[in-house]
Amino acid sequence: MEIDEQKQKEILKVSYPIPFYSQRVDFNEDDLQGFKSKQEAEHWQVRGCGIASLKMIIDGFQKQRGLKLSDPYGELIYKGVEKGAYCDRGWIHKGLVELAMEYKIHGQTFRQCSVSDVFNELEKNRPCITSVTVGFNGGKINSEGEVIPAGGHLIVVIGAVRENGVLQGFIVNHPSSSIELNWENHFVDIEDFKRSFSGAFMSFWIS
Repeated sequence: MEIDEQKQKEILKVSYPIPFYSQRVDFNEDDLQGFKSKQEAEHWQVRGCGIASLKMIIDGFQKQRGLKLSDPYGELIYKGVEKGAYCDRGWIHKGLVELAMEYKIHGQTFRQCSVSDVFNELEKNRPCITSVTVGFNGGKINSEGEVIPAGGHLIVVIGAVRENGVLQGFIVNHPSSSIELNWENHFVDIEDFKRSFSGAFMSFWIS
């Protein structure tokens, strides 16, 4: 943990080299990142937040252990679907944790939790995948005049910032199918995070 003595600002980050991956597919790649067709790649890139996030976690631990990286994005999505980790409501947290176990990475699912619970896992050096609103727009009013609900999108939390012992926000990797919403090592104010956080998340670690 880094400490700024003057402001007593603490920056806590997991020690693993968590990379950033987008949900967007690079259609210039000959193998389409493991997808079987352009149509399937287009279908999944708007639904791939769970796998993009999990791939960040897996590859961070693989790098730490000096092991080869995980399967390509598309292949990992197919593997997740085969394991029953996807349904019409999105990615199933228990299924993603089970997929991580194939790489000998342990995981735990959490429900109805607070931001303090996420911070507690980070203090254990465990990166987290959390359910938030895309772009942290939870609680805001949409074009139809309705309040945007919390959750619906999966991102990776890799760190946190406290000032004088008070949690100020989290440091995240936010994947997206939109170029402007691909945020790496991005600070999110704690109030914006709270309004967008569904209370569900996963944490990961290696033995």
